[in-house]
Amino acid sequence: MSSPERAAAARTGSGRIGAVGPVLAVLLLALAVVLGREAGIGLGWFGGGRWLPSLAKSLDGLAPSGALVAVCCVAIVLGAWLVVTGFGRRSRRAISVDGAAGVHLSTRDVARLASGAARRCDGVLEAKTTASRKTVSVAVQATSADVREDVARAVAAQLAPLSRAPRVRVRVNAPEVLS
Repeated sequence: MSSPERAAAARTGSGRIGAVGPVLAVLLLALAVVLGREAGIGLGWFGGGRWLPSLAKSLDGLAPSGALVAVCCVAIVLGAWLVVTGFGRRSRRAISVDGAAGVHLSTRDVARLASGAARRCDGVLEAKTTASRKTVSVAVQATSADVREDVARAVAAQLAPLSRAPRVRVRVNAPEVLS
């Protein structure tokens, strides 16, 4: 008899490298094209004017200036940020369901569940929810401010099956609250 399969791990996002990676790839490709062209001309594979000596000659005699220092500082900070971002943690936006191995909900799904639970409460006209792994914030449009506890209870009950139920915050927007 074989042992049961391991439960699936929670999905993780690609992190910021998902956006930074293609930018770095394009910059690296452009550098490779320029260096490959210079190498091809140097080896005599094809003719044409070389770019790097022309660039070096144009930079020769360049006097230090405040603008040059500022551009270099920005380049250093941007490069350091890209390196740190590339090695940064991936985002986690999944919450596991208690008692169901390998079943996970995204924070967007948790927000939908909370909104649905809030809309089912008496006196709630509209509910909008944002969720993270630790907190669910529900903003309700209601007929009365008295619905706050009912909404908090209903949302907490709806999210109880999660392995770590997030903290619930309820903000009520009602006529007597507005005035």
